[in-house]
Amino acid sequence: MPSMLVSRRVQSICLLSCASHCWTSQQWHPDRLLNMRRSKLSFRLAIAALLSTTLAARAAEPTTNEAPIATILTVDHSTKIAQPLIAGDELYIPNDEVAAALGFEIKPEGACRAGLCIPLDRSPAAGFFRKVDNRDYFNVSKLATRLKQPVVVDREHGVWSFGPMPETSSTALDSVLAPDFALADREGKLVRLSDFRGKKVLLLTWASWCGCSQDLPGWQKLYEELAGKNFHIVAVAQDTGGEAAARKFYDKAKATFTSLVDPHHTVSGLYHMVNVPSGVWIDEQGRMVRPPEVAYSHTMQVLTVKLPGDEYVAALRDWIEKGADSKYALSPEEMRKRLTPPDEQLGLAEANFQLGVYLHEQGDDDAAKRYWGESQRLAPDNWNYHRQAWSFTPKEANRLWFQKVRNLNGRPYYAPLEFEHDFATSPK
Repeated sequence: MPSMLVSRRVQSICLLSCASHCWTSQQWHPDRLLNMRRSKLSFRLAIAALLSTTLAARAAEPTTNEAPIATILTVDHSTKIAQPLIAGDELYIPNDEVAAALGFEIKPEGACRAGLCIPLDRSPAAGFFRKVDNRDYFNVSKLATRLKQPVVVDREHGVWSFGPMPETSSTALDSVLAPDFALADREGKLVRLSDFRGKKVLLLTWASWCGCSQDLPGWQKLYEELAGKNFHIVAVAQDTGGEAAARKFYDKAKATFTSLVDPHHTVSGLYHMVNVPSGVWIDEQGRMVRPPEVAYSHTMQVLTVKLPGDEYVAALRDWIEKGADSKYALSPEEMRKRLTPPDEQLGLAEANFQLGVYLHEQGDDDAAKRYWGESQRLAPDNWNYHRQAWSFTPKEANRLWFQKVRNLNGRPYYAPLEFEHDFATSPK
């Protein structure tokens, strides 16, 4: 409410009160004195109510962020927004920046992305749209609510972290297309998973803080043998420490397959991976034919569990040779059974983890640890969340890992391979 209007209202109340006071002040009857006191009390209450209404109205209106920058985090990228509008924890950004930030285009039919359009109520009361200084703004927080997309807000740092979108995850699930991503290789060249369409691909995640970092030479040997059969390995280090953490392991393996570093755990987030190493088989059309599974190049013993790496590689060879005719290549129907989008709690865990990674990169490790701790609480079975955070306190990492392993109480550290009875028999 404009301050001039507030002033006039207060002035009117004061004049009325003064008139009453001036008339009654000459009357000294006890009843008149009591009425005067009541009049003063009513005046004070009226002023308090007016100011409360005014402040509430102003608080509800978006204001330009004092920063004046807001950062939007999603599973696969971050975006800086200049001069956003903020109302409480709700974030308005210019319409023409929504596509870059969230992948949605604002069209007459609604917010649209990859064939999915969300109808929007354009009335002022709905709160999706606002015009300020002749510029159109869109409420991305309200869109997230509409999509049931979790959001974690850190107003101190001006960050909004958006978790996975259930509706778009369901659409990807129906198609069983491998989610695309873009990461820089070790020379700084941007590499997309879709660059390898036309080849069979093993998408392999690993990390410097995992014993699987010692397994890269085994994958390099296999790649040298099979690269001529229209096959490629895309290895992605899930390392918030970046190239500095992953470099020596790629160098030791003398890797010639595609070697990427993923500081934000983009791939794990997109594919809902909870541990490393994980492997996904992707056919020439970009469709997944096996879901994320534990992937070693040779048989390993982890604690008391035997991991059938030799059998896994034998099955991989069979698929490379036979394609869709391989008994290890799953049909789209079977893949849909194996793949489930994250629920709201797991989506919220992902948003917290991404916010922790961002704050770590900004040098605020205390704040990062708070969000990492929350992600671990929400997703206690996600080893990537735990072990990445522990990697920054190496003296404590092993103790924390063994403590958590003991608390499994017989549950597997790695999910067992489905169809493991098939893997146990070498393909004919």
